[in-house]
Formats: sequence, C-alpha cells, structure tokens
Amino acid sequence: MVAVALAAASVGVVPSGHAQAAAAGVRQDFNGDGYEDLAVAAPDATVDGKYQAGYVAVLYGGPRGLNTVSKKVYSQAFAGVPGTPEASDHFGSGLTAADLDGDGFTDLLVEASGEQWVQGGNARHGNHTVLWGGSGGFASGNVMPAHGSQSYQAGDVLAGDFNGDGHQDLRGAGPVRFGPFGRDVVPASTGDVQLVDGDMMLLDVVAGDVDGDGITDLVSMSRAYDWDDNHEYGYYLNYVRGSRDGLLPPVLIKDAQGERIDPHDATLALGDLNGDGRADLVMGGYALRIVYGTTGGPAAATPQVITQDTPGVPGVQERTDDFGSSLAIGDVDGDGYGDLLAGIPREDFGGLHFAGTFAVVPGGPGGPTGAGTKVFSQNSADVPGTAETQDFFGSNLDVVDGNGDGRAEPVAAAVQEDTSAGAVWVFRSGSGGVTAKGSFAFGPRALGTVPSGAHLGDRFPR
Repeated sequence: MVAVALAAASVGVVPSGHAQAAAAGVRQDFNGDGYEDLAVAAPDATVDGKYQAGYVAVLYGGPRGLNTVSKKVYSQAFAGVPGTPEASDHFGSGLTAADLDGDGFTDLLVEASGEQWVQGGNARHGNHTVLWGGSGGFASGNVMPAHGSQSYQAGDVLAGDFNGDGHQDLRGAGPVRFGPFGRDVVPASTGDVQLVDGDMMLLDVVAGDVDGDGITDLVSMSRAYDWDDNHEYGYYLNYVRGSRDGLLPPVLIKDAQGERIDPHDATLALGDLNGDGRADLVMGGYALRIVYGTTGGPAAATPQVITQDTPGVPGVQERTDDFGSSLAIGDVDGDGYGDLLAGIPREDFGGLHFAGTFAVVPGGPGGPTGAGTKVFSQNSADVPGTAETQDFFGSNLDVVDGNGDGRAEPVAAAVQEDTSAGAVWVFRSGSGGVTAKGSFAFGPRALGTVPSGAHLGDRFPR
C-alpha cells in the first residue's frame, strides 16, 4: 500500500532514458525544455463517469527532476484532444514517443484500443491520436488516418528512423509510415515489410540500432500457431534491418536461442549494455537472455543467461517469479554503459504472494554479469508504501532522465496497487547507481483522477 499523494517537490536534488540505453540527447521531452518527461497511462480509468475511458498523465522534468507538482492529465475530455470519453475506449492502451513532425518537441502517439469510429464509410475499431509536443506540453492532437478498408486499426506502434533520413518513422499494423508527418498525421511516404511469415504469431517486436550504422532496426519474436509432435511451440527471433531503402525482409536468427526459447521468455528490450554503440537484445520473462549486437546484427550465438541464481543477483530463481517480464535499459550511473532493469512482479517474500520486486543489473564493458545487482520492493528502505499480496510491483518499468544530469531514473509501476487503482514509483540515481533515498510515488488520487480500477502504470511509452 502506498500513500498516493506523495509529492516530489519536497525531495532534495538527487542525481537522476526507455529500452534504448545511453541514447545521445534528450529522448522524451514534450515541452522542449531540455529535461526528459514521464508519460504514463491508465487505460482502464473512469473519465467523466465513463468506465474504462482512459487517460495519460505526464510529469514534466526540471532541474530538480520529475515531480507531481508539474503533472497534467490528458484524456479525450482535455481541450484540443479529439474525441469524447466513452466507456471502454481505453485511451492510453498504447504509447509511442517520437518527434513526428521534426519541430524539436517530442510528440506522443496514444492508442485507444476500444474506440469506435468511421472513416471512408467504413466502421473502424481502435485508433491512434498524436498529441503534439510544444513549449507548454500537449495543447492539441490529431487522429492518425486509418490504413486500408479493414476495421481493426489498433495495435502497438514502434518509432525509429528506419531509412536513415533523420526523420522519425512509425511501424505498427498496416504500412511503415515514413516521416516527417504533417499535422494531419499523414506521412511523407509509406512502405511495407513483413515482420514474420504468415504462419507465425508475432509475440513482441522492439526497435533499436543493432548494427551501429545509425539506422533503426527491428527485432521480433514469433512462434508457430500449432504444436509440434511433442506438443510444444517453436519460438524464433527475427532481425529486420533498417537501411536507406527502409526496413529489409526479416532474417531468422537461427542459433541465437538454440532450437527453442522458453515460452516465458517473450519480453524483449534493446539497448547498449556494453558501450560499443550497438543495441543489445534482452529476452526476459523467466531468465534474462542477452544477445549482443554486432555489425551484422544480433550475434548468432548462445545467449548469455542471467538468473536469480547468478552470483551477485539477490534472490532465488523460481519459475513463477516472471524474472524480466518487464524490461527497461538506461545508464543509471553515468558510466556510459546501459544498465538493465528487470521486473519480477510475481516475486513472493515475507509471506506475501506476488508482491513483486524489480532488479537493476549493471552493464559494463563486457555487458552485465549479475555482479552488483540491486533489488527493490515496497519493503526496501526509503521506498514509499508497504508491500502487499498481489501488488505486482515491477509489472512495468521505464527510465527517464528527469533532471538532465545524464543518469537515468528508474520508474516502476504496480498496476494492481490499492485494489487495481495502480501506482508509480520514481527512484533516484547517482554515480553509485540507483538509490531509494528521495524516491516518491503517486497514484490516481495525486493526479486528481478516479482510482477505482484505473490500472495506472499499465503503459509507458515504447
């Protein structure tokens, strides 16, 4: 349980980016002041009396870091945001941060997975709204036009410069949209690429510069729809290289996972863990499996494996813990190496079932080894709140350099906190890594929103 009205304004200045580690410049700055901002969604929140209408909250960064004083809540009831709050819209069911129009302000693409609308005479299910960044934050938005004639328009969207022209592009359901985008959210051009074969199910996909050529690549995980003779699925990794011609056809990384991937290892993240300028792939969900980036893409070799039984990692490896089911990568100590945040939301301790923790695994010149890993829970010293059964603390993670000192601040969510209201914790970082001292937490009440069933922290930007 956490007192959700804790404000960061009372926190002293303590040194403080997402799955892209040690990225140059400011990754997520919606108001252009040079400090990264935190966006977090509550897609199941009640808005204007409409059940599960959903909203997105933003805490703006500054010299003293993130704080709840600077908070703003954006929903379809907010002036300038298109649409109207309706039951089961789930505004905030997906978030993507990118400067889509190239004006220097980060924009936020917000999915509403349940939105019902019509375009071109065709009924549509789900949409995406761009909230345009500006000096005062988000003041206006536009709905992304539907692709094709099909009904379903929802789904996760990834941003990156997939053709190396310096503009941010989008890859989700439908075609690849190449930037820059106009305020009508119409792209400069479109293209297409198939992430997996048609007989495979796409489980997850992440974006990052795996080969270090300055162009964003994709890595996806897929599995067969049908069991094999042993009643098991085949799990596969695919590398989709970005090029001057856009995204190239996927290449199967045949040996990166041996013959199979544990079905729990279905969460992916990309970030530079060894400081060589190439994004490394992390697979999580049961253990942390790391495949390092090379000039030819992800290394076709047996992954490095880190578990809770690895020397230097606190705890004991248990299949039900979901070690790494949420992942984020950022340089938390400013040493130039990305550090790995791994959620363990089903961790049991102190007689509590699924109370949850998260681990900070340091990177280094050889990548993470497990040495120096720190684990935090709501029962850790200086962490606000008290651990309870089925809080699922660490169920979602992000990293944000809110005070601009070059060190990423870990952000952790517990979506089931306070009977599914949800809550978010912001930690501090220094040269010695992450510290709970000076950390703060907030929930729906601190945002002035309805707590019941909100699931605050369900989404951070991809």
